[in-house]
Amino acid sequence: MKTPVPKDLLAMLRGHQTLLMDGALGTELERHGLPIEGEGWSALAVRDYGDVIRDIHRDYLGAGARLHIVNSFALARHVLEPIGLGAEFARLNRRAMELFDEAVEAAGMARESLWAAGSISTFCANSDRRLLPKGDVLVANCRDQAQVLRTAGADLFALEMLFDIDVSLAMLEAVNDFDVPVIVGFTCGWGEQGDRQVTTRPGHGLQSQPLAEVLSGVVEASNPENLILSIMHSDADVTDAALALLRRYWDGPVAIYPNSGHFVDLQLQFDSVCSEDEFARAADGWLRQGVQIVGGCCGIGPSHIRRLSGKLDYS
Repeated sequence: MKTPVPKDLLAMLRGHQTLLMDGALGTELERHGLPIEGEGWSALAVRDYGDVIRDIHRDYLGAGARLHIVNSFALARHVLEPIGLGAEFARLNRRAMELFDEAVEAAGMARESLWAAGSISTFCANSDRRLLPKGDVLVANCRDQAQVLRTAGADLFALEMLFDIDVSLAMLEAVNDFDVPVIVGFTCGWGEQGDRQVTTRPGHGLQSQPLAEVLSGVVEASNPENLILSIMHSDADVTDAALALLRRYWDGPVAIYPNSGHFVDLQLQFDSVCSEDEFARAADGWLRQGVQIVGGCCGIGPSHIRRLSGKLDYS
């Protein structure tokens, strides 16, 4: 009989136990043949293709994942309002949570044995983060989204695709009063000077920042009690370097969920995605370095997650 899963995620992590996370959702929608809409992307999938999202959640449940990120990545007000879906903001965020719960029920699993994270991200139309609102507007938009997701049943939040200190702190401020765990996810790449410096990766010509500066600024200005720091949506080689850097500034729980493969015109080239064995070898290395939550981002699908099943305490 498997050990019962404690619902207190932070207590579990403080006990040095490990947890299997799910993999990508957006690129799985693409793998299922859904049309890519750059302005709204997965927001439109929640509206129009809930059955596919539900099936993807079921695939990850069957693969052994216990921590799942629901498909709210593109459901902030500043994504929905420009495409005429502002009035649907609350309904779509609730629906993202409902689709996960429906998948759990269909799989015959106990919801109490799982964690569902509401994704709150820096996504903007066509992934152009120059459109991201600043200051109080960003805080208010993220807080509104967090409120809907939490009320709908989210156990924690995943702040995703963070790339600078100001944005990170604004989004942390937005979720600070909810008293739930928060995964703080930094997206990283190599600097452009050929010096192998690890930087953040905002895209669209925005200025990247040395990851060390962002980490030190965020850790110093945050309450660490409910935080899980993460390197996410980053290639495996830079993930290794970013993890080593993260450990200089942070001795708390760490999550790793990398991406694999490259994109052409927003479409993932699936033949460039790593094999399940390659992913498992990389994950073994992260676990040996004390990472407690392992999953995947773009390109990493249910077969990759299934390959890790049994390697972590809760999988």
